[in-house]
Amino acid sequence: MKKLELRIFRFDKNKDYEDYYKPYVYDNYENFKALYDLLLQVQDDDIYFDFPKDENAYILVNSKPFPLCANLEQILQEEGFELMIEPLSLKRATKDLIFDKKDFLDEFKFVASLVNDEDKKLYEKYDYLYYTSEILKFNQDCFGDSLFYFIFKMIEKYPGKKLDFLQILADKNRGIFYHLPTKNKDLEQIIKKLKDEISQAGLIDKNLINFKEFKKEEKRKLTHIKHDFKGFNIGFYGYENEELKTKLKAKIMDFKNPSSGFELLNFNVNLAYKIAADIVLDAYDKGCDFLVVDEAKDFYMFDTCCKDLMKESGRDFEDFYILNSQELIALIEGEESASLKNHKLKVTLI
Repeated sequence: MKKLELRIFRFDKNKDYEDYYKPYVYDNYENFKALYDLLLQVQDDDIYFDFPKDENAYILVNSKPFPLCANLEQILQEEGFELMIEPLSLKRATKDLIFDKKDFLDEFKFVASLVNDEDKKLYEKYDYLYYTSEILKFNQDCFGDSLFYFIFKMIEKYPGKKLDFLQILADKNRGIFYHLPTKNKDLEQIIKKLKDEISQAGLIDKNLINFKEFKKEEKRKLTHIKHDFKGFNIGFYGYENEELKTKLKAKIMDFKNPSSGFELLNFNVNLAYKIAADIVLDAYDKGCDFLVVDEAKDFYMFDTCCKDLMKESGRDFEDFYILNSQELIALIEGEESASLKNHKLKVTLI
């Protein structure tokens, strides 16, 4: 039988200078129905460990939010038998998986006059949406996804206040147009619906939501391999062709950031560059020889805007470069794409 290996975030603000991760191993995991049960056992085994005692509270498991009542067997099927367990917010941790939610609760003030105390209890259940909002990694002043989701629910409850709610969402400095994509399909559908309603109500300058368009090109398929890139470290952003990656002998690194910052160019250009620079420098610092992208908008951010990214980040990566997926396939087949000459970051591979 497999052993369940845990690495649990530990920190006590009254004792520790730094956080750390403590290992735990269990071979009787089938006895635990939910995450909550597993953590109760950890606490029995380690009296100094603490976690929220609300079974509906959320924690992070392998960087993904799960309620404590989540079925453990299902989590193991999805995540495997090595689990990293953390609070929703590491930097606000007070005691292990317990943390200070003041920043999340403060966001309620923007809608407090439009709802009641019972509604506030509903808002408090959406803390996991706030702390998993990607935009907050770059700008803490933006509303979190929790407020967007909550307002959607409030518009359903108070249709007569719809315009008031939409005006809050349309805030040009922190509103819903700062939302960065997630894998939460329900949330993404709601975000799109709210954005459309804001636009239809004339609450946003349509020039801000009209973006540069790129010519769509037919995707090239790999037919043969002349260069397998053995000995190279290749970074991929937004390129999901796993079959091609397995045919290369290079070391592959995937960068999963949900946005290159393109969606924010018209709202906060410096923030957009900050997000893009963070991705490029992550690949650069991890030793990638170059970064491959699949979409033209991402190439635009990483290559065309490279000077702005360097200025924003205060870093120089002139010796790095970006390839689009079609250029990579051509190189694998031994060809040189004419488009390489148009790169801002000059390709030195050939």
